[in-house]
Amino acid sequence: MDMNTLQYVVGEAKAGQPAVIRFFGRVTEETTSRFNDEFDFLENIIRPSCIRVLINSEGGSVLYGMSTYSTIANATVDTECIIEGVAASMASIIWAAGKRSLMRDYAILMIHNPMLPDDDGGEPSDMVTAFTKQIETIYRKRFGLKAEHVRAIMDGQAGKDGTYFDAQAAVKAGIIPAEHVIHTSKQLCRKVHDEIEGLTDTAAIQELMSRVSAGNKPFKGIEPTLTETENDMANENKTQGFEYGAIAASLGMKDGEVKDVMARISELAAMEPKYREIQKSLSDAQTVIAGKDASIRNLQTDLAAATARLSAYEQKEKDEQASRIETLVENAIAEGKIDREAKTQWVEMAGSNFELAESTLASIPAREKISKEIADDPANIQATAEATKTAEQLMAEKVAEVVGADFKFRKL
Repeated sequence: MDMNTLQYVVGEAKAGQPAVIRFFGRVTEETTSRFNDEFDFLENIIRPSCIRVLINSEGGSVLYGMSTYSTIANATVDTECIIEGVAASMASIIWAAGKRSLMRDYAILMIHNPMLPDDDGGEPSDMVTAFTKQIETIYRKRFGLKAEHVRAIMDGQAGKDGTYFDAQAAVKAGIIPAEHVIHTSKQLCRKVHDEIEGLTDTAAIQELMSRVSAGNKPFKGIEPTLTETENDMANENKTQGFEYGAIAASLGMKDGEVKDVMARISELAAMEPKYREIQKSLSDAQTVIAGKDASIRNLQTDLAAATARLSAYEQKEKDEQASRIETLVENAIAEGKIDREAKTQWVEMAGSNFELAESTLASIPAREKISKEIADDPANIQATAEATKTAEQLMAEKVAEVVGADFKFRKL
């Protein structure tokens, strides 16, 4: 880097003489990185007697803006920060970084609570809360205001985002002393007042102030002549507030340089969108898993119900099979195919193979049976008795018919 490549430095910068550098436009990674590099170049290469920072910015990134704040606040040379047009939001913090904070009589200062790019309007994150407390500490120590006063300014009136000040109001609020107001012509003040009336968009105000600032003449006799305030920012940064110390300690950088801490915060901030994306993916996955778990529970319930129905069906089928076997065997006994003493064996056989037992019993002829009336008939009894006589008895009867019942054979 050399003088020919500088974009933010105004005019020629020489060693031992005051140098001017602008911070115009939105606070972004690109603008803060470029400004910080050129400021470091002035401080360490050119070595001027004072670096005067002219500010006209609508604000922007808290994370990147804090790196510029620390760059100016930790400078080893004298510094002045001047609002050339508007210093809103994070730009007001950059303005507070100089050993002296000044503003033109037509300039606008806007102070409010910080927000991160992904702020969804819900509960503030730990990082937003930490930055809010740190910024509150910066305003309080830099301008010597009470904490309640600073919080009221940052919160703003009901329905408004923060608080706007012109130079006169800033003096009245105790933010700057009257001698830190740089006076211009009454005509210019009136012109700015008329054109800015009704504007609420900080970007539009900044654009207007850019046109006004372009008509300003460079500072003559740029040597800083204004009295320093009692709050020396270099000393203040050596005794950073509790909130900053807590943040640095949580990052494992308790004794680290402010620039290093801010660089680490910026790095973590860059990772936050990815972290939120991963969190969302995890939440979606957990929702899917919960749905799967519910499906599994439903399937388990259905399985238990099906198992119960199957058990009932199997028991019913078993009972019906036992009834069929009982009927089959009892019928076989009744038909005289098998004896009752053999019932157990036939029941076991039918339990093992019903079809085989059934077909086997079917192949056994049934015994003929007579009714009780037929069995009790005398004629039938006689017929039966005759049918059961032996052959010897029949022969004896035939002999008796021929020779008589008392016939006896004589012995020789």
